[in-house]
Amino acid sequence: MISVAEAETRVFENMTLGSTVSVPIADVHGEILREPIVADRPFPPYHRVAMDGIALKLESWNRGRHVFSVSGIQRAGESRRTLEDPEACLEVMTGAVLPEGCDCVVPLENIELRNGTATLRDSQSVVSMHNVHTMGCDRDQGAVLLDAGTAMFGPQCAVAATVGKATVRVAKRPKVAIVSTGDELVPVDKIPKPHQIRGSNSYALSACLQQAGFADLEADHLRDNEGEIRLRLGALLDSCSVLLVCGGVSAGRYDLVPKVLGDLGVRELFHKVKQRPGMPLWFGRGAGGQAVFGLPGNPVAGVVCCHRYVVPALWKAMGAVVRSAQQRPSLALAEEITFGRALTLFKPITIRVFENGERGAAPVKMGGSGDLAGLAESDGFVELPADQDVFERGILVPLWLWSEPYGQIGLQ
Repeated sequence: MISVAEAETRVFENMTLGSTVSVPIADVHGEILREPIVADRPFPPYHRVAMDGIALKLESWNRGRHVFSVSGIQRAGESRRTLEDPEACLEVMTGAVLPEGCDCVVPLENIELRNGTATLRDSQSVVSMHNVHTMGCDRDQGAVLLDAGTAMFGPQCAVAATVGKATVRVAKRPKVAIVSTGDELVPVDKIPKPHQIRGSNSYALSACLQQAGFADLEADHLRDNEGEIRLRLGALLDSCSVLLVCGGVSAGRYDLVPKVLGDLGVRELFHKVKQRPGMPLWFGRGAGGQAVFGLPGNPVAGVVCCHRYVVPALWKAMGAVVRSAQQRPSLALAEEITFGRALTLFKPITIRVFENGERGAAPVKMGGSGDLAGLAESDGFVELPADQDVFERGILVPLWLWSEPYGQIGLQ
């Protein structure tokens, strides 16, 4: 068996970078940028007024003038006006260009406007370029504002729009096949016999992927029949770039998936990881560069492995920068956890807010890797390293939330 860190490294190293598409900026929601975004002019492009107020020439204030006649208004979106009389001032709006002949702005709350004059308080402090966002102070023209590999959320889309990118080049999201296996599973709309259960894994994995924006999915269920498995997986390897097979990867007589994948030319890169849940996790690479995950059939293990390995791997295949576990958001443990095994523990938790306002991750009591009801009561899971047995209350631990599929993406 290999460690969680080694498993993650092997997965990331074997994800094939996908293709690039051009998308209208209005349709970009969490995509991964595949081109740099460059400033087409300085940021901001002019001396921008930062407060509603008056613009004046500092020299007049320094000579003792506290009352200024208002000779006009500089509105946002209006061509630059000129202060003709240095003993006067111009009323200015937030976002407007600083008028010619002015070198500072005094906000409205520090002046009294009456009968066309502005009176400044004696205690008012006025300094050069006060309340002015000077041209180019944020970024120079030609500066790289966003690197390729950046995830495009609201602030990033705003940057692309402000430099005139009506369309942006982003990574095409991969097509993913989800295959559940097992003779004990029946469709969700059927009544199971006493020895059967309704299949749930494919729905859990599909929801996880779609929440992260991976909607090009193909789902299927296969019985524990070697010929049937070989035929269907072979077809899916030809049509999809990522294949998730849930179940059939352990060591039982009918765990046929690793053998069949090998027969189909998929090279095994690891099988079994020092973790709980999800020890039987299998990963390989197809002859055409396809990423193939053999997820444990136990529901809790499958969902955890999907969040911990599959979703970050899909981001990696799109060229995103993926955070390590140590760089992820973290939360303090709300109570002590003891785990006396040399395995990384993925522990389902709920987020509690205590009377003092502090937040903590409280472990959820689980009945094992098949306890879907217990898992549904959790907010996510924390990752506890394999090199210790006791995890004290209050220590910070990496956090994965079911509601946060983008949590492992970082900036360049």
